[in-house]
Amino acid sequence: MEKEPKPRDDREIDLDEEVLNEAFQTVPGDRMDLEKKILAIAFLIESSTGGGNKPLEGAAANGFATVLRDCAEDAAKLRRELRRLDE
Repeated sequence: MEKEPKPRDDREIDLDEEVLNEAFQTVPGDRMDLEKKILAIAFLIESSTGGGNKPLEGAAANGFATVLRDCAEDAAKLRRELRRLDE
């Protein structure tokens, strides 16, 4: 007789939801804001393409590109701030 799969613990499910909610919650000025945006886009691309097995729709690609351009602007601001601190 085969063993039935063990049901997931409710806490495990709550933890996953907490991690996802935290990943998508950005607050201006948060030190983790840029990282959260990039990780959120990575998660959305992976999940919307079925792990890379389905094509990405054009509208989704445009939205992701907009957010990634915003991330590039944030990275440039951080780079300028670091350059000023080094001077």
